[in-house]
Amino acid sequence: MKNTLIFIVAIIIAGGSGFTLQNYLGKNQISNNPAIGIQRPEFAAPDLDGKYRNIKEWDGKVIFLNFWATWCPPCKKEIPDFIELQSAYGDQGLQFVGIAIDDEEAVREFAETLGINYPSLVVQADGVNLAKRYGNGIGALPYTVIINRDGEISNTFRGELSKIRAKELLEERGFTL
Repeated sequence: MKNTLIFIVAIIIAGGSGFTLQNYLGKNQISNNPAIGIQRPEFAAPDLDGKYRNIKEWDGKVIFLNFWATWCPPCKKEIPDFIELQSAYGDQGLQFVGIAIDDEEAVREFAETLGINYPSLVVQADGVNLAKRYGNGIGALPYTVIINRDGEISNTFRGELSKIRAKELLEERGFTL
């Protein structure tokens, strides 16, 4: 009887843990991130042409700030969706900005191959500290920060951001196709 009870409790705990993990992995939103609700930190970094771009350049737009690297499989998987979303919603005030924590030549080759249609800023190792300023305390990649039109961080996502979830977030902000 005692062994049966222990077995049942173990099953309940394992099932609850599995459900929690699945829910976390499905949404990836970090709702208790202390960066949510704060004004976005200012920074400037070079793009693939060597021109320094400041985050203020996109004030007034909804910004999807995406920290990524060419050696990161989930990063590479989500970028084609970001390219598509930038094309579909860019004229409504959406701006993707890639923050590559990687070697400039690798980023350039990857961006040209995929036809990335939004700014790709190369920060190399400095990107880890920049990501921390935006709430990524553990240095996970990919990591996406959504900044509203007022410059406030409204959402953060650790791991791959699905196209479906990104579209939901855009619809919540009044974007339409």
